[in-house]
Amino acid sequence: MMRLNDAMSSISAGIISQLPLLFGRSIEVVVFCYVHKHYKIAELNWNSPITWWIGFLGVDLGYYCLHRAGHEINLFWAAHQVHHSSQDYNLSTALRQSIFQRYCSWMFYAPLALFLPPQVYMVHVQFNLLYQYWIHTELIDTLGPLEWIMNTPSHHRVHHGRNPYCIDKNYAGTLIIWDRLFGTFQAEEREVSYGLVHPLQTWNPFNVQLCHFKWIWLRFNQEKTILDKLSTIFKGPGWHKGTPRLGKHEELPEVEYPVKLYDNHLPYWYNIYVFAHFLILIVAYTELVQFKTVN
Repeated sequence: MMRLNDAMSSISAGIISQLPLLFGRSIEVVVFCYVHKHYKIAELNWNSPITWWIGFLGVDLGYYCLHRAGHEINLFWAAHQVHHSSQDYNLSTALRQSIFQRYCSWMFYAPLALFLPPQVYMVHVQFNLLYQYWIHTELIDTLGPLEWIMNTPSHHRVHHGRNPYCIDKNYAGTLIIWDRLFGTFQAEEREVSYGLVHPLQTWNPFNVQLCHFKWIWLRFNQEKTILDKLSTIFKGPGWHKGTPRLGKHEELPEVEYPVKLYDNHLPYWYNIYVFAHFLILIVAYTELVQFKTVN
């Protein structure tokens, strides 16, 4: 079930995440092309099927590493938590993205530039993201034998869960084999409650983008030693003094059922008014993108 307020918040976050592309090229592509041009150690034939298979596996493994770092390094989580902040799970959730994540993702793909042609990388990274769009759904249960190999809606529902058994699991982009290999796989066992461990109480897309950075800044200033200050930035979001790098799993709060979703009950006419302005914003953004493409 898609709620208007949540869907608008998710799509707004998606629009915000794309704003830097109106003023320049994607930093991931720029860095990849630069590394390939100046530091490549081999030149794979872009027209070879083997190259495309290497690209597929390399990009998917790179995404796994990026995604895992986004959950296990607090600074990266400050960006990635935007995607997890919705208490709903539907196709609009897939669009709920951070404006900052692209500025840390390049480093996980740059090693591929040492041998992989840029055009192969660009095709695979786009298809990798496109594949992940459709798995944001509760309408599909399980997919039989494909559950052993592919990332599926069931696997990704676990990833978006805030139940303790779901935390830091199923980082896969396309292939779930990486989670099975590296010990981060978790099957869907019982009802999943979505969102952050401590749910946000706002629809404001700017607050959603910035809230965890503010929290890190407060924690950073509260810590007394330089080691603890750095740990606040580079260890997991659940870390605090005296705990392991990722925090203590037993400190995660259990989900109370029935789950009460954050919501606002507004007059019908007010929803129509806001939705109309939202449509105008989308049209304006589309025109800006077309203008940038032409220029």
